[in-house]
Amino acid sequence: MRTLSQTTSRRPSAAFSLTEVVIAMGVAAVAFTSIIALFPLGLNMSKESYEATQAALIAQSILADLRDQNSSTSGKLIQKSGTNAMTNANYEIIPMTGTSGPLADRYIYLAYDQQIRSDSSNNPIMLRPCASSVSSSEPSWFQTNAPAGAILLVKVSIKNTFRMSATGKANPQRVDVTVESPANAPATNRVQYIFSGVIPQT
Repeated sequence: MRTLSQTTSRRPSAAFSLTEVVIAMGVAAVAFTSIIALFPLGLNMSKESYEATQAALIAQSILADLRDQNSSTSGKLIQKSGTNAMTNANYEIIPMTGTSGPLADRYIYLAYDQQIRSDSSNNPIMLRPCASSVSSSEPSWFQTNAPAGAILLVKVSIKNTFRMSATGKANPQRVDVTVESPANAPATNRVQYIFSGVIPQT
């Protein structure tokens, strides 16, 4: 007669079958593939968010310059180089007078690069203009061949909205700032960020 201690357990040991392992690996592979596919989307969204933020900052800076800075020759100043020093070489004078209509429309085209700026404390990397052109038509580098190192292209248009006074200087000026990215892409493939504002004539 066997005692209880001598009885051998005949229950099978717990384990995963080959089928269960294969199914689990398949589910894990599908999940990891879906997660990995989200990384490029996240990177693109981060890049677009960064560009939109930079575009808004550039437009804000240009509009602030046009509102606040007057030259000695009755014009507004727009920075056209990477240096902050207040000299004619670094700022473009945009006249605010003229007749209404197309003849009074003023345009300036800018290319922005991102470099270490030695004229600022701690030599920060900043977006600043690296090329400029004042013209009624787009320069060739704005259309197809941006300057080397350029990241963003900017078009600033200034127009008389309406004339409040024929001889005075109270006529409001509409400013449209169009920021395009990436600079090295054809014009038809760039993303545009458009900002508008109004500045006084003086």
